Amino acid sequence: MSHSSHSPNTVIAVAIAAAVSVALPGFLVGGLSVQIRGEFGVAEGRYGWAMSTYFLAATAGSIVLGRLAQIIGPRRQLTLALLGAAVVDLCIALFANEFGYLLAFLAIAGLCNAAAQTAVNLGLTQAGLPRLGLALAVKQSGMPAASMLSGVAVPAIALTLGWRWAFVVAATVALIALVGVQQTISSSAPQLTTQKASSQSPLNALVIAGVAAMFLSFGAGALNAWVVESGVDAGLGKGAAGLMLSIGAALGIAIRVGWGMQLDRMSWHPFVIAGAMVFGGAIGAIGLTSRSAPIHIIATLIAFSGGWIWPVFLNFGVVRANEGNAASATGVTQTGVYLGVFIAPLTAGAIIERSGYSMMWTITAITMAVGGLLMLRVSKRF
Repeated sequence: MSHSSHSPNTVIAVAIAAAVSVALPGFLVGGLSVQIRGEFGVAEGRYGWAMSTYFLAATAGSIVLGRLAQIIGPRRQLTLALLGAAVVDLCIALFANEFGYLLAFLAIAGLCNAAAQTAVNLGLTQAGLPRLGLALAVKQSGMPAASMLSGVAVPAIALTLGWRWAFVVAATVALIALVGVQQTISSSAPQLTTQKASSQSPLNALVIAGVAAMFLSFGAGALNAWVVESGVDAGLGKGAAGLMLSIGAALGIAIRVGWGMQLDRMSWHPFVIAGAMVFGGAIGAIGLTSRSAPIHIIATLIAFSGGWIWPVFLNFGVVRANEGNAASATGVTQTGVYLGVFIAPLTAGAIIERSGYSMMWTITAITMAVGGLLMLRVSKRF
């Protein structure tokens, strides 16, 4: 289909570097919240808009940018997205001297993320990789990897050199990824956009999958945002609770890649597996309603194992059914993902304030189960 001169591993490595570098600004804002809030003197509630602005912009741009990738091709779009991300990171480091400026820069970073995610999906499909499922699973590990990096690397940089240097490092990562993109990703725009692509899911099926993704990413977002504070509330030490998040994210990566190795050979529909796994995650979320520290640890592992794996199956199912239109198809479903991640921290936070952690985890479990049911229902359409 395109450059087969590059080994699949090289193409996948570049895809991960691109996915991580556009995700970093959003995750760094979470990881560095103590230092950034301290400098700007912003309360938690208002600071929540920093993460949310990033995802709201990504939501707004996802469908349009997915279509754009189909027209200009993955290499051009990734070039623009990574250059944009590098410039935004440097602008945050140099010029974000008020909270309002930080929000404006994060909105641009969110658009860069939406542009890169859809283009990477298209680039991987076009590369004619022998094992597309594995490639997508490894690429989908970019998000939890960015989450882990911001948790692990940030204190080292933020507490020694200051938080702005973390964004300088993020800009460097984006520029390194950009060099890789120039060398490995196909420059051609797909030929299939002129005639109707032979394999294409109907729009209403994509929308239902997107709504399922919104419910599922609410679950994933609530886990990511609140599992640490919930652990402390249940009696875990702060260090142990933070470690649980890192272990949960690492487990999420391991299980994603493990399933990815099976995906291309499996007779089961990817959406069906996702639905089944998510019910397991929902059971973990129910376990988190218990305010006992040992139960909280076990429930965290179950919730992450089941509740963080579905993006691999969702993307594989959509991309496999829409080979020529991978970018615009995932642009639709990715909108649901961003929307759920945008709603989750704010809504879950409000529920905790009013009714406590047990109620919040109950509602999270219900949203995960609803998303799982929708995945099972719509699987026949892909």
